[in-house]
Amino acid sequence: MSINVDEVYQKTINHYNAAKRNLSEELEKRREFYASAISDVIPEFEADKLEFGSFDKGNFAVLFVDMRRSTQRAETVGPEKTFLTMHVFLTALLETIKYYDGKVIDIMGDGIMVFWGGKTAREKGHMFKTKAVQNAGLCGLDMLTVREKVINKIIEDENLGNIIDIGVGVTFDSVIVTKIGIEDTYDVKAFGSCINIASKYADQTRNEVKVSKKIKNEWPSGKNGNIKFSSNEDGYSMYRNK
Repeated sequence: MSINVDEVYQKTINHYNAAKRNLSEELEKRREFYASAISDVIPEFEADKLEFGSFDKGNFAVLFVDMRRSTQRAETVGPEKTFLTMHVFLTALLETIKYYDGKVIDIMGDGIMVFWGGKTAREKGHMFKTKAVQNAGLCGLDMLTVREKVINKIIEDENLGNIIDIGVGVTFDSVIVTKIGIEDTYDVKAFGSCINIASKYADQTRNEVKVSKKIKNEWPSGKNGNIKFSSNEDGYSMYRNK
């Protein structure tokens, strides 16, 4: 069962209209929206239970998505349309992530990092490795659909400038989790080559999902399967078979 694009569109246009009604008030709402969307801890690693300098490991499917040429676009359309565009862009992507039970780890301007899996997800939600990989990959593919049918539709209908292109990278591997900072000012951060690779894949692609070999190898294969992979330099392009 795929994501309900009409439902995502309605939620996104509602959020956009709220932003459009009052730009100054919505600036504060935007900050609140970000805060509520971002996980305050990496799944299964709580900041108040970690010691500074300590570390642990966990296995996660990692997705990075970001907007292509966002700086140039912002310079062209100006701050007001950029502000409204970001409400459309982030709302639609976050609804897609929510549908696939992803954990938003960070929102970095026009980019989002998402995790699936980990020990807690396996124990509480039965999200084993294969399920985590599938959710991450399918989320990436549906982000492409949402880009076309929700984000760019609203951008064109509302005259917010040029259509948006995105890049999506997906990997799976172990990450190191550590607590960084000082007393009263700290955060839990994840580090690992799979995070760096997912980010690199997102940077390398345009309106495409690029995945690692582990994602491809973990994907269920079948004669009539509708998900296909093709070699793409150091990874694989992932797409739905038409």
